[in-house]
Amino acid sequence: MSAGPAAPKWAAAAAGLLLLAGCGTDRPAASAPPAAPRATAPAPAASSGLDGCFTAARGAVQTVPDSGGGTLTLATVGHGPRVVVLSNESDENLCSWLPLSARLAASGYRVVLWDYGPNLPPDELVGLVGRLRSAGRARAVLMGASEGAKASLVAGARLGHTVRGVVSLSAESVLQPAIIVVHSVRRLHCPLLLVTATRDPYGSAGAAREFLAAAPSRAKQLVTVPGTAHGTALLSAPAVARTLPVILTFLHRALGGPPLRRHRAVNSLRAVNSLGALPGV
Repeated sequence: MSAGPAAPKWAAAAAGLLLLAGCGTDRPAASAPPAAPRATAPAPAASSGLDGCFTAARGAVQTVPDSGGGTLTLATVGHGPRVVVLSNESDENLCSWLPLSARLAASGYRVVLWDYGPNLPPDELVGLVGRLRSAGRARAVLMGASEGAKASLVAGARLGHTVRGVVSLSAESVLQPAIIVVHSVRRLHCPLLLVTATRDPYGSAGAAREFLAAAPSRAKQLVTVPGTAHGTALLSAPAVARTLPVILTFLHRALGGPPLRRHRAVNSLRAVNSLGALPGV
């Protein structure tokens, strides 16, 4: 047994020398084909659209100046003066809103999706709504998930009667670096819808009760669902059966629109995943 291994080690070393000698020549044309996939790899990513999901078939994309001297990238689905601005969770991009945005556009709303820039989200959101209003007589509701919900509450208080309502999915108490959200909620006079899971892992359930008590608006509502779903996960099964009809009713009251058809609204979101397209109504 001890004499046997020597031959394989010698053979392996010889094979390694042959391979090194081959790499030192420019004869092997066989090395060119592996490079071809790397050269063509960026093409699919470029065609997949903004954030890898929002293509021209879904709507319009534009880059606009923000209030801090930077730029914001917006994606718009649908048309008309009834606008819903959707703001992202901190660990998500606008792709997480695609099912809801398609559903809302099919109901006659213009949905604005956007990615955060370099400044504080509430500041950027205030500037974004100002641009929307300067471009026409838009009626807007702010809706966000987690960080986007906090930004919507803070911006909504600053914008006053400029917005027709705020929808919060899982807003927590503090917006980093040090914005205490309830201080803004105390100045939020527009209609307010708070949605959270009863066992939200980030404290949203307790924060929602605090916001409900603090908001001066008489048109305010807290909706809770069982479980731990957070942010846009509240728009997936099983929570969607409770959350979507409430959200659509809120938007209808705040912005107007066609009569609601509850059973189709629920079924449309129940059947898709977080990146799926929704059927129209």
